Amino acid sequence: MQKYLTMDVGGTFVKYSLMDRQYQVYEEGEEPTQKDPERFLEQLLAIGRRCARQAAGIAVCIGGFINPETGENTDFSVGKNFTAHNLRDAFGKASGLPVVLENDSNCAALGELAVGAGRKYRDFILLTIGTGVGGAIIHDGKLLRGSHFKAGEAGLLLVQRVADGDRGYESAGATAELTRRVYEAIGERVDGVYIFSHLDDARIESIYREWLEKLAVAVGNTAVFVDPKAVLIGGGICRQERFLRDLSDRVYSLYPHLRKYTQIEACSTGNRAGRIGALSLLLAGEGARSL
Repeated sequence: MQKYLTMDVGGTFVKYSLMDRQYQVYEEGEEPTQKDPERFLEQLLAIGRRCARQAAGIAVCIGGFINPETGENTDFSVGKNFTAHNLRDAFGKASGLPVVLENDSNCAALGELAVGAGRKYRDFILLTIGTGVGGAIIHDGKLLRGSHFKAGEAGLLLVQRVADGDRGYESAGATAELTRRVYEAIGERVDGVYIFSHLDDARIESIYREWLEKLAVAVGNTAVFVDPKAVLIGGGICRQERFLRDLSDRVYSLYPHLRKYTQIEACSTGNRAGRIGALSLLLAGEGARSL
């Protein structure tokens, strides 16, 4: 039975798995992401060397604007370690195996399409709420990348004018913004679990509502523009049932017509979504290259 090395390269951790064609996991692990570009490259290649002897191909998802044909990452916002090397070519040269490299949100959407909440839809948007806000669009069962590989990047939307008008507009904030603002208000380091268990604190509840408002505008505007069957929400915050309920209520309050035909629901494949989606591209032969 053929197995494949799948990797989800994040700013904090590199997660990797050996999967078969049915996305069953035989081995997996994770390690902190190296920030120095040279150490980062060696870290990834070392994982490849450990696992590639058992693999028939390598599928990688990573943050950035990825050209799947060239492997180039042109994102201006990610760390230099993500853009300093052409990872697709580096893996191909080191292993001689077919390699796919694709944006992590795009792969998460493909993972949901393959085995998750997206299976019942041909058209949906995926938004991931984490360190940043990522997004992807599935149209007619296929990934829509855009002419510059930026389609679905909801984190770039400007949704609210800031109080200081000279500063212009701001984007929808990710979970990191929520925890930062709560820390500034109460002087204590917090996480999402703390915030949702302390929403009876008026200070925290006010910050949460302001943060949720911007996110609801981003979700609603994206749904109105693309007209999908569903908006799937990913990220660790989705483990908080109240969050998805509050977000849905606010989106449908702002955009009442969406309630009739656009579902808002949580992703179901967890932190393996990106790896599953990357492997689905490799199995389809899309963008794969060996050197």
